[in-house]
Amino acid sequence: MRYVHVDFEFPPGVRHPMHDFLDGGDDRRSELVTWRRLPDETLATLFRVAAPRERYLDRLRDIAAIERFETSPGEPPFYLKAYERLGGPTETFLDAFVDTEFLSVPPVVFRPAGRLSFGLVGPPEQLRDALAAVPDRITVEVDRIGSYGGGRRLAGVRLTERQREALRAANRVGYYEVPRTGSVEDVAAAIDCSPSTAGAHLRKAEAALVDAFVGRWE
Repeated sequence: MRYVHVDFEFPPGVRHPMHDFLDGGDDRRSELVTWRRLPDETLATLFRVAAPRERYLDRLRDIAAIERFETSPGEPPFYLKAYERLGGPTETFLDAFVDTEFLSVPPVVFRPAGRLSFGLVGPPEQLRDALAAVPDRITVEVDRIGSYGGGRRLAGVRLTERQREALRAANRVGYYEVPRTGSVEDVAAAIDCSPSTAGAHLRKAEAALVDAFVGRWE
């Protein structure tokens, strides 16, 4: 099975109001766990939300297209099930993938500044047409194409190719063994760079992975 991971950036004019809400602080995150388009053109969604509950729900109540919603109890993060009438940019964006064989790989991660990322499993030959159908104002970037091996991924992690190379090399040379059997110098030799550069690649990659893990599960 072929796996594609795609990043989108929605400008303010075509951004969902609840996506804008994420710009209000570092304590705000949102993941779309699953969704279904109903026959009556309603979109049923299940979100995992890390945000101040009452401010989030107050904002949600102001959106006319939201017909109803319910939430799980307890402190954030909490789960939100919502029903929204389709129309406008949201419907146009979803329509790009309706007539394809792609299946989304949850979670769909919403980030500040109108950024959205998710994985897809499906035939690569359909990718170009699907992405071409995305509204022109939405920026599209394919950041990963490969075989899908299953398992959970840390969603929203953005690593450069050199950072991924450094992590793979570090794993091969035993840098992450306990006790450690490889060094930064070994990683540098494996990816043909200086030890200081290899160390920087590893630190940045590790920071991104830790941030994604803590952000997802805390």
